[in-house]
Amino acid sequence: MVNTNKRFDGGIIDAHLHLDERPGRTAEEAVQALVGEMQECGIGHAVVLHLAWQPLSAAEVAAALANQPTLTGFVNLDPRSPSALDDLQRGFDLGFRGLKLHPRRHGFRPDDAVCTTLVRRAGDLGLPVLIDCFPDGDWLLSGLNVRQYALLAREAPRAKVIVAHAAGHHCIDLLMLAKRVPNLWFDISYSFLYYGSPVVDALVYCLRSIRFERVTFGTDYPDRPLKTSVEQSLALLDKFGVTGEARDKLLWKNAQDLLLNPSA
Repeated sequence: MVNTNKRFDGGIIDAHLHLDERPGRTAEEAVQALVGEMQECGIGHAVVLHLAWQPLSAAEVAAALANQPTLTGFVNLDPRSPSALDDLQRGFDLGFRGLKLHPRRHGFRPDDAVCTTLVRRAGDLGLPVLIDCFPDGDWLLSGLNVRQYALLAREAPRAKVIVAHAAGHHCIDLLMLAKRVPNLWFDISYSFLYYGSPVVDALVYCLRSIRFERVTFGTDYPDRPLKTSVEQSLALLDKFGVTGEARDKLLWKNAQDLLLNPSA
C-alpha cells in the first residue's frame, strides 16, 4: 500500500527506529524532536515503529505522524490477541502503513497459526511486516530460530516480511533462507553496530551475497543518538568498501521501493 501523503526528497531512509519517549513527553513532542535530529544527519525519511508496551498509544503515535510527510508509522500488535485482525484494520485506518511484530516480547513463534493469519491479512492490505529477530538470551532460551521466520514468509507470500536486526549472529542462516523465500527481507539495524568482527564481517558478506537486494538500513534509534548511529554506520560501509549502487540500495533505494514506490 503506497503512502500517498508521504515523500522522500533524498538522503537516507531509516527503516527502523522508535520515538524517544522520555517521561512527560507527548507523542507530538517526540516526533518533533525526531524530525529535528533527522535533519541534522541527512535522513530524508524514517519508519517509526510503535511498540505496544511503551507509554504512547497507537492512536497517539498515529495522530502525531499524520502531518509528517517524512515519517511512516508501523503499528505493533500481538497476534495472539482475539482482536488482532480488527486492530490491524484499525491501525491501517489510523494511517499506519506497516505491521511490527515482536515474538520475543509477546511470547509467540513466528510460524504460529495466529501470526501467519495476521501477516497474511497485512499482505492483503499491502502492508510490509517487520518482525524482531535479535538473538539475545531470551530469544535463544525461548527456542526461536530463523527457520520459523522463513516459514512465516513462505506461508504469507503476499506480504513482504522484514527480519529485523538481520538475525544478529545467525545472519548467514537467514541469508540461506532468504535465497529460497523471495518475500523474505532483512534490515541491519542494531546488529551492524552492536557486534564487532567476525559478525559484522558476516553481515557484510550477506549483503554482498544477496547483491544488496531486499535489505534496508536502520538505526534502531533511540538505542544511541541518531547522528552517532548514522556516522558509525557510514564509517563501517566506508571500511568495507560499500559504495555506488550497492550503497544506494542499502541506504535508500530498497526502502523507497518498499514504502513509497507505487510500482514496487
